[in-house]
Amino acid sequence: MKFYWGIIIIIVFACNSQTKKIKKPSYINFKINKDSLIVSAKNPLSCPTFITFNKGTLDSKINIPPFEEKIILKLKDSLLDTLSVIKKYNPKMKYGSYPFKNYDTTFNYNLPFAKGKRYKIMQGHFGKFSHNSDFSKYAIDFKMNVGQPVCAMRDGVVVAIKEDSNEGGKSKKYYDKANYILIYHKDSTFSQYVHLKKNGAIVTKNDTVKKGQRIGYSGNTGFSTAPHLHFGVFKPTKNGFVSIPYTLDSIPSKRYKKGKYAFNN
Repeated sequence: MKFYWGIIIIIVFACNSQTKKIKKPSYINFKINKDSLIVSAKNPLSCPTFITFNKGTLDSKINIPPFEEKIILKLKDSLLDTLSVIKKYNPKMKYGSYPFKNYDTTFNYNLPFAKGKRYKIMQGHFGKFSHNSDFSKYAIDFKMNVGQPVCAMRDGVVVAIKEDSNEGGKSKKYYDKANYILIYHKDSTFSQYVHLKKNGAIVTKNDTVKKGQRIGYSGNTGFSTAPHLHFGVFKPTKNGFVSIPYTLDSIPSKRYKKGKYAFNN
């Protein structure tokens, strides 16, 4: 399900009459140095990020470590109009490092719920309803009533949370209404827990979490036909997150089929 595309902030174009206004991303800073314009980007997150530019302007991808700031452009005085620079290069900050290196394919993820709990699988890999894109093809949905504990599948750090929504339904208009928690792992992969209830996160941004730790409560927000937990594991790419397979409770994730149950014993 396309709830999160790995882009932290997208440049917004708003039309006022016939004039387009351009908004500078909050992570972009400008500085004049003699006859040059220095453009830098500051990473506000506890995970690596990288900057991409408009296709055809620059091919390079600039990686920025957590909480650091890097120069991304040095331009001569012919381009001192900052809004023109934003319009031409359109710098975007995305989660992870680029190019992405190999990840730990042997890691054994926990089931994302508490010990002693058993839940039915609503949708597995390549599900026709919504697990049919590069972003969601290896996701799994567990049928959970609203308010069930959700647990971290792996150690990591929380890099994004949305929990302000109380809306959901079968229409795709609810895509952006899903509450979620996004966690970064040491092999540069990410995991995401989606459809949480309103105010359903019990961790905060930049928290370090442990495998099996309770992080929130299930819900029915976003593009959803019934209360459930949707989760997936991702690798970062220049076009955003791409879903990857994983081992879940010592079982390859592809074996979690619709209609079967998973028991966390």
